[in-house]
Amino acid sequence: MKELQTNASISRRLAAIIYDSFLVLAIWMISTTLLVALLADGEEIAGPLYQIFLYVEIGIFYIYFWSFKGQTLGMQVWKICTVDKENQPLNISKCLVRFFYATIFLIPLGLGFFSILSNREKLTWYDMASGTRVIYLGKRPYAQKPD
Repeated sequence: MKELQTNASISRRLAAIIYDSFLVLAIWMISTTLLVALLADGEEIAGPLYQIFLYVEIGIFYIYFWSFKGQTLGMQVWKICTVDKENQPLNISKCLVRFFYATIFLIPLGLGFFSILSNREKLTWYDMASGTRVIYLGKRPYAQKPD
């Protein structure tokens, strides 16, 4: 990663979220199909336990990708990466904190995300609360360097 990286724009972040939402929906469809087939004998699954299951599943998705590469698949496509204040990759505990704050601040109509519009540094409320940020990696971050 380069030394001076700018925080990612709202358009890149939104595009990555939309991309990732398709992946999460696919994961939810597969896991729900398995639950219905294996545990519910074809009956409908609903209720708070099922909602908690889906929440934990999305948490695992984001925490895994943020801690593994700093990027979800959508973030890779849009050349953005989640790092801490020192531009270092997130460890699992920082990922858990980020996911917790993102959940809390997104509940009121996404205000935690759209707070980026009024922040000079392009930070969301949950970026600030968790001590993380999403950076733009540049035009060719994955280009191989000559030996």
